[in-house]
Order: sequence, then C-alpha cells, then structure tokens
Amino acid sequence: MSVAAKISTAASGRLVATALSWCVALFLIAPIVVAAAGAFSSSEFYGHRSEGSAPPGSLGLFWYVFSVWGRSLGTSAALVAVVVPFALLIGAPAAYAFRRRPFSGSKLLEAASMTPLSMPGIALAVSLLATLGGAPRFTLLAGGHLAYTIPLVIRAVGNALESFEPDIEPAARSLGAGPWQVARWITIPVLLPSLVVSALLVFTVSWGEFNASFLLASPLAQSFPAALYVTYTANSFPVAAAATILFLLPVVPALVLIQAIGGEPFRRGLQA
Repeated sequence: MSVAAKISTAASGRLVATALSWCVALFLIAPIVVAAAGAFSSSEFYGHRSEGSAPPGSLGLFWYVFSVWGRSLGTSAALVAVVVPFALLIGAPAAYAFRRRPFSGSKLLEAASMTPLSMPGIALAVSLLATLGGAPRFTLLAGGHLAYTIPLVIRAVGNALESFEPDIEPAARSLGAGPWQVARWITIPVLLPSLVVSALLVFTVSWGEFNASFLLASPLAQSFPAALYVTYTANSFPVAAAATILFLLPVVPALVLIQAIGGEPFRRGLQA
C-alpha cells in the first residue's frame, strides 16, 4: 500500500471515529436537552397539568418543585454531607492497609469489599431493613449509600497506591520522621489527587443513587432521586423537567471537575 493510500485510510478512520463519537455524545446529551427545553416551555403539547393551575412561567416551575420537594433536596444534601467524609475515612485507610500493609486474607477481603457494587438495590435495602430496621431511616439511607461508595474509594485510592514509590515512606522514617509526619508530608500529598477525585465520585454517586434510596425512603426521609421519580409519575412533564434540572445542577460541575483534575490518578483508580 502506498503512503498516500495509508494516509487516506487513516484520515477516513479518524473521520468515522469522530462521527461515531459525535453520535454517541448527542445520544447521551439529548435527554438533558429535552428536559431543559421542557422546563422552560409552557406548551400545551405536554398535556394537562396534574398540579392544578399552571405555575406562572419557568421560575414558577422551579418554585413549585422547591415548595413540594424541598425536604427531599435537603435530605439528599444531608446525605452527601455525611456519606462523602465517611466514605473517605473508611475507604482510604482500608485501601492503604490492603496495598501497603497486607495481612493474611487481605486480598480476599479487598475483593469482598467490591461485592456491594454488584448487589441489586432491593437486596441491599431488604438486608439493611432486616438487620437495622429499628435505626432511623436517614441512618439506613446513609448506610446504603456507603455500601455503594466505599468500594469506589477503596479501588481508586488502592490503585493509586500502586504507583506510589514504596521506598519513600521507609526512607522518611529512617530519617527520623514519625508516623504522623510521614502521613502529613508524604502519604497524603501523594494521594491527594485520588482523594479529591474519590470525594467527587462519591458525591455524584450518592447524590444520584436511586434504587436503595427509593426502597428505604419514608415520608420524612426521602432523597431527591426518589422524589424525582414521583415527579415523572405524578406531575406534568414541565415540572418533572424542572426537577431534573435541579437534580443536575450540582452533578454537572462535579463531573466536569472529575474530568479536569482526575487525569491519570482517576484512570488508575477505576481500572479493573
């Protein structure tokens, strides 16, 4: 094959790959665009409103969602405020123990810590209700979220530790640094990118977790994704679309930050 033919083939391949990438991107973005358009539209195409009189304009839609589901928004905000630090406080030390202080059975235990990721939400919810049914419902919700997010921290931080030069910490200790000094000046700074990305990842997963949250919800403790489901089944599409936009407002910046600062530590952290 001539050089010109090879260049032409490569250019054609890039063109096809670019076109496919745009198609996938449009396929993924289209529902968000439809939701955004619905929230700012008063067209009767969406059918009769189930909310009674129509809220006045788009701002009225958002105000209606706040007035009805404000408690659920607060519950989701409180959940992520609890789940993010606890997932890091449990998952990061566990990952460090598995990778830097291995013990008998540590590999098996690390593998077992990933099993909640494959557990159906209904199984997790029933297990929590069966074992901790007398606990406050918010505690059960936080437990369900932690079950899904701690494994992500263990994997992300654990795999980041694989690229951690193993002789740095012993060298620091040989020079007289204590355990806290080693952690403060070496371990934590090296792992900081993975810890930040893990926190953002836990935030997005906890904020959007639906299956277990829906089954564990109560009238006084309902996360916003569970309320979002209700808006799509009981409200008109413009109201549900406004609720969707409110749901996405904190998620999109977190995903952008993950993409911006994650880089190689993030890819290492999530690789199988």
